[in-house]
Amino acid sequence: MAFRVANQAPLAPNPVIMACMGHAGVGIGAEAYRWVLIDVGANPSAPTLKGEKQQLEVLRRYGSTILRFGASLRKGETPLVPRALLVDLDPRSANLILQSYPQLFAMKDKHAVYGLGGAARNWAEGRSRFRNEIVGKQDIASRIQAISPEPVRGFVVPFSMGGGTGGSFSSEFMSYVKGSNVLGHATIATFGILPEFGWDPVIYGPAHISIVLNLAYQIKYSDAPILMDNKELRFQADRLKGMLDARSSIVDELPKQIRVGWHDYRDKNLLAAHVIAEFMDSFIRETEWDMSNYRTWLAASKPKFVIPWLIPLVPKGGSTLRSIEQAISDGNDGILFDLEQDGEMEKGKTDSACVLVKSSGSPTAEEREFFKKLLAEKFDIKDKRIIFIKIPTMPNEPASAMILLNVKGISKKLLPIVTEAEDAWDSYKDEYQNRNLTHEEFKKAVIEVSSHLG
Repeated sequence: MAFRVANQAPLAPNPVIMACMGHAGVGIGAEAYRWVLIDVGANPSAPTLKGEKQQLEVLRRYGSTILRFGASLRKGETPLVPRALLVDLDPRSANLILQSYPQLFAMKDKHAVYGLGGAARNWAEGRSRFRNEIVGKQDIASRIQAISPEPVRGFVVPFSMGGGTGGSFSSEFMSYVKGSNVLGHATIATFGILPEFGWDPVIYGPAHISIVLNLAYQIKYSDAPILMDNKELRFQADRLKGMLDARSSIVDELPKQIRVGWHDYRDKNLLAAHVIAEFMDSFIRETEWDMSNYRTWLAASKPKFVIPWLIPLVPKGGSTLRSIEQAISDGNDGILFDLEQDGEMEKGKTDSACVLVKSSGSPTAEEREFFKKLLAEKFDIKDKRIIFIKIPTMPNEPASAMILLNVKGISKKLLPIVTEAEDAWDSYKDEYQNRNLTHEEFKKAVIEVSSHLG
């Protein structure tokens, strides 16, 4: 049955691979895949498709991100396996996910790529070890081809921007993909999480240096650099804790003795996973939008970075525009980036928005007018600079929306980070230069980021 259906199913667009970098990236990326599977109606612990109708429907919408793999576990069922790489220097984070979800990550030896210990919050060490241990010894190109024998359409890359492994790995991975004859045409979407100092385990000076270097790589190599910050994620997670407690998480299924560290980020990771899942839905379901369209939208934008406004933050309610309106009325929405630090947010003539609406039925004039008015009132974004993408819902799936904002106000938060990084460089330069990050390379990153954001 599964083989016959696989042959009959329409071919999905070329695959999209989730490349999860570092401890944070692995946690968020695995949570995002879990979210996508729950939307489909599959059990993440034993993800399968049942019956010909469900297989055709789901594979048509998700075939670019999910593999059909191996023989059925039970009669009439086809196992689902994510097209995902879990990449870290410390093997513990990837191993926890593999052990907790052995049926989901069935190609265990293909999914996880790791080294022999962390990068000590040192961006330069992380980059050097990615080149030597991951690209050189692990042959990451072969790992990618094992998960996707077809040419790769795109990569989704979640990571933390303030550490030493996730950000440096993501940066070097982007450079590797764009410089590869095999992978060079793939679109890259990055989900970089800014740390919250005083809450996250990052070292103040090196974290700013890491962020600047990561921003420079995203400007050069990421086609859709999406930013969130842990301050806003924590605020929203605390505010809606009751609703998030009611939603299951990958953390809940980890052995109790190893939840420490992961549990602190449970609700924040759920919100970040919701953003990634909504983003993926915009091009893996039957829409007129492709992942590469994000590259064209942002090609001439300054700043190139975008931030998500998620409505609702936690899925709830019906499948129509009314439930989205109700979510805003209830306060079940949030911009997951701290824009307004010192009074009113700076606005620009080129500010724009990409509105992803997941609801039942065809796109309606009412939906368009609702979001145009919302964006005009809050951000003064003009009609002609708003892109509207309608995403079809799965059965019993609640309506939701995500607005990707490309606004000048982002610069106001990012530019002070550049100043802090410059001030910190002299204190840490020997650490970095000993691991092949030169002063000239750092200064070039500072100039590129300052110029782009200024």
